[in-house]
Amino acid sequence: MIELQHISRLLCSALAATLLVGCASKEPQGPQITLQDPEQTPRERWSDAMRILRDDLGIKGMKDVPVETARQYGLIAGVSEPARGNGGSMGDLAFGGIGAALFLIPTGQSLGSWQIEQAAAWIPVGKASNMDEAIQVAMKTWDEARSRAFKEPTTIKVEPSALPDNSPGQYASPKDRFMENPIPPSGGPVDRPSFAPAGKYYGPIFISNFHRQLTMDARGSDTKRDEAMRLLIAQLPEWFVIYNSGQPKAGRRITPFPPSILVTGNEYNFIGGDE
Repeated sequence: MIELQHISRLLCSALAATLLVGCASKEPQGPQITLQDPEQTPRERWSDAMRILRDDLGIKGMKDVPVETARQYGLIAGVSEPARGNGGSMGDLAFGGIGAALFLIPTGQSLGSWQIEQAAAWIPVGKASNMDEAIQVAMKTWDEARSRAFKEPTTIKVEPSALPDNSPGQYASPKDRFMENPIPPSGGPVDRPSFAPAGKYYGPIFISNFHRQLTMDARGSDTKRDEAMRLLIAQLPEWFVIYNSGQPKAGRRITPFPPSILVTGNEYNFIGGDE
């Protein structure tokens, strides 16, 4: 059985470590781990979360915690205690060297789509006869779910988008970017995403500006952002998916939580699989 506190800390280290590209050369202190890069890892060893993120959402950048590391630190059934032989505790692994390196990240870099929360829908063909109708269904379903999930939903609006937020080409022009009017989804029915029932769907329909809307919904309902995502996905049908980009430790008042993929009834963590 997975220890939730331990898995949270280790998975937060995955989020922290993948942010280190372009950091200063100062050597981080504390124990280090090597994360599983999907670009150099056979697909059969990808986590379910990684498959959904890359194959269905088309988002790259995240890495998995290797299954061997998960076993070493007691995150998989059959290992009762975290290994101590590497000279550091679980807390050291997640928030020591790797976590501290977050403060070395240069400012001014553009964020990737994997670094913020994302949401998307695939509308079954039985609920819409074209993409325009599918977009209407998606946005109506989204608003109704928020009204059930949160006590005081924010008035911040979201827009349908053909691409995830922070994707190159998401906007047709600088003016559209300024006005936050992304290119809308288009096209006919496609095969189902991996997590949805068999059939044809219109999608993906990304919910642009979700990360800002989520922050205000969570604040208005006095709940943490990761819990707000769980409350929301519980109110959404099985053809919606939420990508939780995670929160590394950043000061005493910031509670870290690991990245994950949420669909109705399931939350998938970024822990790689066996060969």
